[in-house]
Amino acid sequence: MSITIDNAEVAALLADLAATTHRAAPDLLLELLRRERARVAEDRETDCADAIASGRLLHERTYASPLIASRPIDEILAYDENGLPV
Repeated sequence: MSITIDNAEVAALLADLAATTHRAAPDLLLELLRRERARVAEDRETDCADAIASGRLLHERTYASPLIASRPIDEILAYDENGLPV
C-alpha cells in the first residue's frame, strides 16, 4: 500500500524528521501511528474510568442523602386503588 501526501507541511515535516533521525519515512510514520493509537486507547480507558468513578460518586451521594418523606409512595402521590386522585 502506498500513501500520497498532498499536504506540503506534512511532507516537509516528514522529510525533516527522516533526515534528522536517519530513519526511513515509512518507519517514522509507523512509529508515530502506533504511538497515537496507544495514546487514544489510553485516553479512552481514562475516560471510561472517570465515568465509572463519577457514577459511583453519584450513587454514594444519592444513597447517603436522608429521606425527605418517610410516607409510602401511595400516600405521597395521593391516588386511590383505581389510580384516581384522592
